[in-house]
Amino acid sequence: MLLLPVLVVLASIVFLGLASLADLRTGEVPDGLSYGYTVVMILLAAYGSYTFNDTSLVTDSLIMGACFFIAGFLMFYLGQWGGGDVKVLAGIGCALGSLNHIGYLPQAALSFYPYYLSYLTNLIFIAFPYAAIYGLVIGFNNPDTRKEFGAYVGKARTKAILIASLSPSLLAFLVNLQKLASFYLLLPVMLTVALYLKAVEKTALRQSKDVKDLREGDVAAEDLACGNETIASKRDIEGMSPDAIKKIQELSAKGELPGRIVIKRGIKFTLVLFLAFLTSVYLGNLVEIITGLLI
Repeated sequence: MLLLPVLVVLASIVFLGLASLADLRTGEVPDGLSYGYTVVMILLAAYGSYTFNDTSLVTDSLIMGACFFIAGFLMFYLGQWGGGDVKVLAGIGCALGSLNHIGYLPQAALSFYPYYLSYLTNLIFIAFPYAAIYGLVIGFNNPDTRKEFGAYVGKARTKAILIASLSPSLLAFLVNLQKLASFYLLLPVMLTVALYLKAVEKTALRQSKDVKDLREGDVAAEDLACGNETIASKRDIEGMSPDAIKKIQELSAKGELPGRIVIKRGIKFTLVLFLAFLTSVYLGNLVEIITGLLI
């Protein structure tokens, strides 16, 4: 039984490490890594099911991989992640499904923190400082980002939400939990960061590109259609295919599509997925750990 979790963790470290390096260097995760990671995790789960005569092991791996893929696709749909991140997350789901089934993951003390929720909360805790720094760097000198962010913050509804986010800190202070009150002050900070990142996504993470410079995997910021036919969809996780690019270029030459189109880029996020995986495997739930230190 010990061999299986060791293989799952080691394979995850290798695949996720290589995927993170590729993402940081090029902004893309090769399909060979993302798909390969998922396939290896499923094969290891199948090996475990065969060895221990337990079909539920591979079933748990497949189900959690599918659930993580759906969650990742939602983030892609909202414009926060790239397609490579979604495919990597599917492999992580398969890995965590197997590790949980054989009891390898640290157990949360609170019953409402199952392992998959622990991973997602760890992801949020790691993602916010990473994304905040990343977004600040690429959006700081962009006047459109500052203008968009100012428009978000200036809305009455946004101001009301930010004020309301102070209430948990106030309540903790009133019951004499000063450390927890200080911790809850992160809520309005996180909301402000989320608004800023939304502004970054709408401005600094979009690029106008000549159709002749399009390359496979580019994702259109908006659907490209000619008549009733959609040539490229902003929700296509694989991005533009060579055939789609060729068609766009042909239609542009005929004047049926513009000569420049806007493509979107995602934050280089694979490293965060990797760090959240390591945290979930070796530490457990960061919410519980931090709460235990503050109370």
